[in-house]
Amino acid sequence: SAKMFGMEGAIFCPSGTMTNQIAIKCHTQPGDEVICDESAHIYQYEGGGAAFNSGASLKLLYGDRGRLSVKQVEAAINADDPHKPHTSLVCLENTSNRGGGSCYDFSAMEQIRQVCQEHDLRFHLDGARLFNALVRTNETPLQYGKLFDSISICLSKGLGCPVGSLLLGKHDFIRRARRIRKVFGGGMRQGGFLAAAGIYALQNNI
Repeated sequence: SAKMFGMEGAIFCPSGTMTNQIAIKCHTQPGDEVICDESAHIYQYEGGGAAFNSGASLKLLYGDRGRLSVKQVEAAINADDPHKPHTSLVCLENTSNRGGGSCYDFSAMEQIRQVCQEHDLRFHLDGARLFNALVRTNETPLQYGKLFDSISICLSKGLGCPVGSLLLGKHDFIRRARRIRKVFGGGMRQGGFLAAAGIYALQNNI
């Protein structure tokens, strides 16, 4: 999967919640703030994990069916002010679950990436259903790998696997992510059996 996306490494986890939570933990420090849409999985369906696991708060924006605009993101970045939490991470979801499967225009994500670079923010994609978007738009995994600092992919959504998600990123990120996965209880001795299904899916089921 790392080669497919042009990333340096990847790890297997039991769930997309775990991959997202590991990414947030890797990208933030306690007291930081994460920008996301109010319908995002990391807010709606992960049990307050950003606060519980990472000590981070979420700044909720109201996008178009789960999709944020570059203007919204830029306006939500906090100034360097000790009274405010430090903005450190932007999370997008593509496709958007609560947005009815809505897809981002790639150019919109590129614009948000540019803002992240200008403000030294990390950029994470909850790509649980990313392959749905790739098939619909004819974009490539390599395009996404160049855009995001980390990507979460679910193997059981549209690809036919029984369980499992992948987290992709650079070597140092994956090294930290592997340690956090262990602490979260996701270091499974039996992972190879599930990974075999994932390999088959990535080679045959897209």
